[in-house]
Amino acid sequence: MTTDKYLSQISRIDHAIANKLEEIKRLSDMATSISISPKEVDVQSSGNPDKMGGAVSKIVDLQNEIQTLVDELVDKRRIIISQIDSMDNTDVYIVLSSHYVNGKDWNLISVEMKYSYRNIMKLRKRALQEFERRYGQLYSGKSA
Repeated sequence: MTTDKYLSQISRIDHAIANKLEEIKRLSDMATSISISPKEVDVQSSGNPDKMGGAVSKIVDLQNEIQTLVDELVDKRRIIISQIDSMDNTDVYIVLSSHYVNGKDWNLISVEMKYSYRNIMKLRKRALQEFERRYGQLYSGKSA
């Protein structure tokens, strides 16, 4: 795994949670709008599955998946923030925490740090290299 991909796990998990929450909303809306058609009123008929129950079951499953992802996100954030906090160079710390923890884009970071975009990209490269030197063996699969 590359350093960028390792640090981007926070954002990826956060997006996965947001997607599942949207799916829950969609299923909830669908479940509350399910109406019984005249054909379904016939009590003798057992051909139609319980649509409401199916939607509720899917919602519960998604809620369980979200809880697992939230637990994973909390753990990954704690580890990655701790690793970034340990970086010695202040600019490296600011660049890594601003983008990978706080989700700011590189243009905004360049404005906030009063650096050109080009210099921020150079600093980003240096920051990723320093981070990889310090922690790469933990996530890259390579021995130090």
